[in-house]
Amino acid sequence: MASIFMSFIHEEEQVASNVKSFIPLILGHTIDTFMSSDKNAIYAGEDWMKRIFEELGTAKVLVSMLSPVSVQRPWINFEAGAAWMRDAKVIPVCFGGLPVDGLPKPYSILQAVEIENPHGAYYLFSSIAHHLGIAPPKRPIFSHTLSDFCPEAEKSENRQLVTKYEAFQLCLKLALKPFQSERNPNL
Repeated sequence: MASIFMSFIHEEEQVASNVKSFIPLILGHTIDTFMSSDKNAIYAGEDWMKRIFEELGTAKVLVSMLSPVSVQRPWINFEAGAAWMRDAKVIPVCFGGLPVDGLPKPYSILQAVEIENPHGAYYLFSSIAHHLGIAPPKRPIFSHTLSDFCPEAEKSENRQLVTKYEAFQLCLKLALKPFQSERNPNL
């Protein structure tokens, strides 16, 4: 059973998949993450509803991927409620134009994160680490100019960290492009 349950709507699978892909890259751990749309997670002939309930029942963290569209979907809310009722940490992750202050209740009482900037992405990954009881990722300095007093090794390590977050942001931007085109045809 997985430690993390990714909750998302099918149309936004690529966004959730990007988050899932970067969790081990940023945290440096092998962390089981369940995505019901992953063909390696639920096999042909398996009772998919039973499997989802099993995964919800054992997950320590539910990452609820929330956009202006998905926050209105009953299944997303059902999964979050199921996790919440069994005391799993529910992390509302806002993207696609949904601001944290636009979350409806009960999401609005939970500390949420916007992942479309590097600081928000770091906050998400460090929060996941916290809830799983593992060491948080090293905090990158998102500035291209580090002090001249910093050792070169520290600057190099920071560049590598920043590069990971920049790659995450690029993948996220590419995954969001179709949704932005649908909402604003002039793009």
